[in-house]
Amino acid sequence: MKLILARHGNTFGPQDKVTWVGSTNDLPLVAEGLAQAERFGAALNKNEGKIAAIYCAPLLRTKRFAEIIAEKSKEVVPLLVDERLTELDYGQWSGRSDAEIEEMFGKDCLSDWIERSVWPEHCGWAGSPRFIEEQVRSFVEELLAKYPTDSTVVAVSSNGRLRYFLKLVGFEFERRVAEKSFKVATGRMCIINFDHDKASVSAWNEKV
Repeated sequence: MKLILARHGNTFGPQDKVTWVGSTNDLPLVAEGLAQAERFGAALNKNEGKIAAIYCAPLLRTKRFAEIIAEKSKEVVPLLVDERLTELDYGQWSGRSDAEIEEMFGKDCLSDWIERSVWPEHCGWAGSPRFIEEQVRSFVEELLAKYPTDSTVVAVSSNGRLRYFLKLVGFEFERRVAEKSFKVATGRMCIINFDHDKASVSAWNEKV
């Protein structure tokens, strides 16, 4: 099975204050975010075969991105909402800028997450990395059980959540953390291929 992962498009315009947007911040896509979805959908339509299904988190930004992808498809594609694709709950970071977070919790908490993807255990977040990993694994296991091995499935999520899909591929997460290549920019594509008991990354943070 080919799993195509997408990060939703922009939720801030050029003049907007950029803040941390987690599961409790239900922002819509701005004009550029909508355009990113159009480009993503067009790329899928051009380069991929039949899509078995499109999954997305229930947030406005991920649902609208997924809807636009589905609208661009040559065929009718099932659009399914799954809570396990929802962005992380950034707790007290939500709605705050980097500078505001540094002032509240110190520089290390922020840099540890941004530079090394180290979960801020005592810095005002909700949830746990173990729970996120379990959700990601259960989501993919259900896909593998549900769809034929030659299927292509699309899942729309967010940057904080997407990096945990790397945990499914050997030491890919650790390697990319060391290389600082684990982040996914808005509107970008990632591809993980599952062949029986093997998983491999064929694209990550790819511009479309």
